[in-house]
Amino acid sequence: MVKELVVYPDDRIVMCGPVRSFKDPSLPKLLDDIKETMEHHNLTALTAIQVAHPFNIAVIKLKDGSYLELINPSIISKEGRFESTETTSYFPDITFKIPRFEKIKVIYEDRNGELKSLSVDDRELSATIQRKLDFLGGATPLFRLDQNQRDSVIDALKSKGIYQPEEVCPLFSKKDYITSFNDKLIFLMALTLPAPLYKKFFDFKESTIAAFWSFDKYSYIATWILMVIYFIYAQYEAKKYRQCTSCQIGNQIGIILKRLAAATAIFAIAFFLVKA
Repeated sequence: MVKELVVYPDDRIVMCGPVRSFKDPSLPKLLDDIKETMEHHNLTALTAIQVAHPFNIAVIKLKDGSYLELINPSIISKEGRFESTETTSYFPDITFKIPRFEKIKVIYEDRNGELKSLSVDDRELSATIQRKLDFLGGATPLFRLDQNQRDSVIDALKSKGIYQPEEVCPLFSKKDYITSFNDKLIFLMALTLPAPLYKKFFDFKESTIAAFWSFDKYSYIATWILMVIYFIYAQYEAKKYRQCTSCQIGNQIGIILKRLAAATAIFAIAFFLVKA
């Protein structure tokens, strides 16, 4: 069955998920539908996400008329560089010049789930595979262009009356202020750890030691609050900047767990030293 193409400014070009089950009868049907869609629109390559199916699947028509089905593909080696002239159904009637690798090696699974590898030294096929994998990663050709080329494409889209400004992943996120402030709190907590020993050398009063302990308690509570705020804001950014790897939930959880672990360890040691 011929599928409807996802065309700019349709924003359903998002990150895909891997194919998990190769016994599901919908998989070969989807692969066949992609091929029919390619034939109908005279395309030489198409991904599942370009027909609104969020799976890591790319289908490429080879020069001999056969089809290469790439499921869960990944490039494991790259060699050489060249400038590729490309078009894509997502941006009809627009040509891109994008730097690509001349030679690549790809690992992927076929429709039966068998792991395979492919070495590609044909420039055209290499560029095609790289372009399709960009889509599977949630990136359009715009993300591969320098600023001058990007502005040129944007002008072309504006002339068609279809340009929609894209949110680009910021170099410095506001959530970085949260982690920076929290790191300073944790550092100060660490400095107060030897507080019970300070009184032996600096004649600290018990009230001073108690103040240090209070600081640790409130800083520990503040760390949890800050990490909750961080997670909430990070989720907001993840929706706003979909191509931003630092917005992915795995990175967010890692950042949060590291700081909570450090604060918890310091708090536990401080508690032991004060109460000992």
